[in-house]
Amino acid sequence: MICIATGLISCGNNNKEDKAVQIAQDSILLDSISHVDSTAKETTKDEAESLEEVLEKIARAYADQNSKIISRYIHPTLGIYIIYRPGAIATYVHQSDFSFSRPVPDAQSYGTISYNGPLKEEKLPKFDCGTMKWEKSGFFYDKNSRPTELSHTAQIMNEILNVKIDAADLQQIKNIETKSYRAIMTANENEKPFVFQVTQDGEKWYLTLIDLAYAGCEV
Repeated sequence: MICIATGLISCGNNNKEDKAVQIAQDSILLDSISHVDSTAKETTKDEAESLEEVLEKIARAYADQNSKIISRYIHPTLGIYIIYRPGAIATYVHQSDFSFSRPVPDAQSYGTISYNGPLKEEKLPKFDCGTMKWEKSGFFYDKNSRPTELSHTAQIMNEILNVKIDAADLQQIKNIETKSYRAIMTANENEKPFVFQVTQDGEKWYLTLIDLAYAGCEV
């Protein structure tokens, strides 16, 4: 099952906003859960992969468009959130699986990106919409901060738009973020960056978010 919600990002075409809102109103909600740690299969410390190993494997699999490897890192209950921008607003889709052959949105592809490692633990790079360039190039993650992009989008949507996210679903998003780190692999001008989030559940790390909207400068 899939859950779609929208968050206001920038001003734009009202028709696109209306369409996105209608999609959200007509969508089927994914069953929410209140505790992230309760359902995943337990893994011993000897079997567990480190955060850095998981980030590297996910980034390489995404660059290779290897859906099979990506799917290994999808949580069996939490699923994966995908943020994308259909127009003036950003929309997130909550789904239970991932495939490069079924992109979000379905009218586009996930695009291509070359692996841009090695992984570095640094402050995440920002994208300048004026110069259309990244402030630094490479593959980065920051253990000194927790992601809030998804919950912020949901909160803005609840305050401004007519489509509401259930309180339990919003709390689930916030719970996930408290156990997550965000990573960014920048791309050249002919490619799309890979911006994603991994979440710890027990001894394992899972891919819980891909942000296709970041570094999009549409107005």
